[in-house]
Amino acid sequence: MLKFKRRAIRHAQQFGLPEDVLLGLPRLVMHGNTSLSLENHKGVLEYTPTRIRLRTGIGTLTIQGEGMSLAQMGRHDMLLRGAIQSVGYGT
Repeated sequence: MLKFKRRAIRHAQQFGLPEDVLLGLPRLVMHGNTSLSLENHKGVLEYTPTRIRLRTGIGTLTIQGEGMSLAQMGRHDMLLRGAIQSVGYGT
């Protein structure tokens, strides 16, 4: 599997393709500390006003803050809003 990923990354770089799309890696874009866009998620594990945990291709993404909400959610992308205090991988 590691060999496949290395080859895929090399091909992506060679042809100018985004690695995150080719490998299904999560792509996060924060807009200040009030919203976060996420592409390539694999589902919601936990959803509370202070913590949202999401499954991604490389592990569990945890977003903590206050007044957290899912503003939009699609099959592979979502928009979170609230006063974001931390974003990290782990439990």
